[in-house]
Amino acid sequence: MTVSDLKPILGKIKGEILWSEPLSRHTTFRVGGPADVLFYPKNVSELATVFSRVVQYQIPYFILGQGSNLLFPDEGFQGVIFNLSHFDGIEILERDSKAVRIKVQAGIDKKRLLNWTIERGFSGLEFLSGVPGQIGGGLFMNAGCFGDFSKIAEKICLMNEAAKIEELPIRSCDFSYRSQSFCKNKIIIASVFRLNYEKKEILKARVQKLLDDRKEKQPFGYPSCGSTFKNPPDTLAGRLIETAGCKGYRVGDAEVSKKHANFIINHGHATSRDILAIIDYVKKRVKETHSVELEEEVIVVQSRRTKAETV
Repeated sequence: MTVSDLKPILGKIKGEILWSEPLSRHTTFRVGGPADVLFYPKNVSELATVFSRVVQYQIPYFILGQGSNLLFPDEGFQGVIFNLSHFDGIEILERDSKAVRIKVQAGIDKKRLLNWTIERGFSGLEFLSGVPGQIGGGLFMNAGCFGDFSKIAEKICLMNEAAKIEELPIRSCDFSYRSQSFCKNKIIIASVFRLNYEKKEILKARVQKLLDDRKEKQPFGYPSCGSTFKNPPDTLAGRLIETAGCKGYRVGDAEVSKKHANFIINHGHATSRDILAIIDYVKKRVKETHSVELEEEVIVVQSRRTKAETV
């Protein structure tokens, strides 16, 4: 079965459907060839209808948020890409004198959610300051700066490959560095967070300090995916890359940032091949110089994919 077999189903869908859509328009790296189908379901029912057929027909699929930690190939993606941007609700479930529990849909923008909590005096999501993308992708990657989701996440709502909804409790031990254990071959629909109370002025000052720190240390103004490599135990990937002499190394229009060595930036016309060539070079140099095997933090997507991932 191929994507063309989905046309009778997609023809009845109200959500937006883009055919042969360049993925360079949907990633922060600004690279990537066309996806066969990019689908924005309006609701859970539409998602379930299409997702069940995709699994039934064994069509490759991928879950795309704002593309902030992805490297798609120049050839594009042969299959269906789901984007849950319409899943952007926030609901206060309960609150008492000590804490508040909120339910957050996976497609909401991290910055919007952070601002929403700050305005209401809810503390716990400040680690998302300056971190791009949607909450679903953040949970999948356990993303964050100066913190992560392990201390606030209580429950996760998922769609499995039978297109059924599962609600599962989650614990801090379900998260690890840039990873989690609950989302294999499933789509994150929503999550429940437990947040504390804090004065708005204190929260705003805390967030501003985190933003200032990021702006001082990280390159802004060029497309990138953020940190390219995971930090090895007891050290920083950027420090290893810099001391291995890789700052400023360039292939085509892709370059290891001169400001922060763990960032690869796109000067305007970089290709996925250019970036992959830099990744391979940096890993080789760090291995030769420090005897350390760097592991990519960026998800390098193949042109065909059969298991769900979210970013």
